[in-house]
Amino acid sequence: MKRRHFLALGLCLLYMTQVLAVDYRKRNPEAWTSSSLNNATMALYGREKFATIQKSADIELIVPKGVVDDRENIPVTIRSNIKAKTVAIFQDANPKSLVAVFHVSEDSIIEYELNIKMERKGTIFAVLEGLDGKLYYTREYIDILTLSCMASG
Repeated sequence: MKRRHFLALGLCLLYMTQVLAVDYRKRNPEAWTSSSLNNATMALYGREKFATIQKSADIELIVPKGVVDDRENIPVTIRSNIKAKTVAIFQDANPKSLVAVFHVSEDSIIEYELNIKMERKGTIFAVLEGLDGKLYYTREYIDILTLSCMASG
């Protein structure tokens, strides 16, 4: 009987997560459709908060060094000890700048690992919205192996 309760609870949580994610995208579509990093960040956080953005050494963004040969599967890790409300990941190599947004609580440990796709070389940005109301960021450049097709003849 206990197993059924856990299964039902798990399905409810999964459904709620999906509903919240869809609702968030509907409430803020410009953030998810913008190709400009600045426009996506302003759409997500607002102009007033965007004016507070500052580079921070307290955010660690780990990406592959050197030339990446698999543009479909690029590992990215974000770590920070900044107390934050949200963690957002942006990039400037694909048509849509915003990659992901994580909502965190005051006691959350900020350490996320994910894989992303990039069409070409570019920069990945991690932006944290601190509990103090300010935005903090760091960035890392990723070089992508580009193979050109040459016809002989």
